[in-house]
Amino acid sequence: MGLTISNRYSARVYVAIGFSDDSCPNNTGPHIMGWWGIDPGGSALVYANDVNEYSPMWLYVAEAVDGVVWAGQHAAQVPNEAFNRCWSPGISGGYARGFRELYVGDNEDYTLTLTR
Repeated sequence: MGLTISNRYSARVYVAIGFSDDSCPNNTGPHIMGWWGIDPGGSALVYANDVNEYSPMWLYVAEAVDGVVWAGQHAAQVPNEAFNRCWSPGISGGYARGFRELYVGDNEDYTLTLTR
């Protein structure tokens, strides 16, 4: 069970995710984690629990090494190195990236396939 990201694009991609997490202080927003590097034709289990445990709505952003980006309108500051934290507008460093919505419904498992 969990969230798997599958790379069907022609270049290596780096992926970050976000999900609702009641343990984040003062209801600051989702928990965000990244970066997983996934080679073409490969996949990564990025969340190993039921994806519908907290919410049917998830967030993700993906960047390919050739410059292609899968992004959305939910902006967050994220570092270049691996991270695992609650979303916080006051975080400095890194760069702003727009996370895209991903609806997983009531599924326990979900696979997002990145293509172009």
